[in-house]
Amino acid sequence: MHRFLFRFLLPVTSLGIFAGSLSAQIAVLSSTVEERTVAPGDHYEGTIVVSNATDKAQTARIYQTDYRFASNGTSNFDEPGTTPRSNARWITPQTTRVVIAPHSQATVPYSVVVPASDSLRGTYWSAVMVEGAPDQGTAAAANRPSVQLGAVMRYAIQVATHIGSTGSHTVKLMNAAATHSTDGNAQLDVDVQNAGERGYRPVLWIEVYDGAGALKAKARQSRGLLYPGTSLHQHFDLGKLDAGTYRAVVFADTGDESVIATPYTVKF
Repeated sequence: MHRFLFRFLLPVTSLGIFAGSLSAQIAVLSSTVEERTVAPGDHYEGTIVVSNATDKAQTARIYQTDYRFASNGTSNFDEPGTTPRSNARWITPQTTRVVIAPHSQATVPYSVVVPASDSLRGTYWSAVMVEGAPDQGTAAAANRPSVQLGAVMRYAIQVATHIGSTGSHTVKLMNAAATHSTDGNAQLDVDVQNAGERGYRPVLWIEVYDGAGALKAKARQSRGLLYPGTSLHQHFDLGKLDAGTYRAVVFADTGDESVIATPYTVKF
């Protein structure tokens, strides 16, 4: 299992020691979140577009992982097919390695075959990783091994499969905390967990009322695709508020028929 500290930061950058020159300079131009709503037994295809803006050919390595993230900022790239809702075994990239000519692009197709099972429900997902491969040719040709420190760009393309309209949209709000920023603004932080079976893009907002019931502050935020069992950290900046006790209501719209509202008593 590979673990990185980041919060929805794709691509992933890591440091490594390579023989020869620095890592390949590639970029993924297609979306890093590919999702499709299908029925059990369906088959569909997708493509990943990789570009090379340099003056020499570059090589990209294609491989698969599972993918999880949490509100503490960690992201886990586990072995493919090991997490409960992984669809990695359904996905077949056409190649595991591609060479991109200078100042050009390459398209990497992949296919997805959904099992014909009545037990499938909600959302299943994993990641196809695209990684720049180190250039070892120059040093090898000259028979002069060298060691350099370089940055490897790893792009994680999330492939999400939604089974029809099935799966619950349950949301759980946790660890609410009221604070002040260094410039004196009131803030409220809360962790948001998808406790259901289907991925969704939560829309979150907060309303803050004083003791007399007057609305004193509000804020709104739309978030990216939140998968079952994963969580995110939501920060609300509420501006200047007088010191005192307030009633804060955090709303979460998951695309379900009803909006969840959770009240808190907070002190700023």
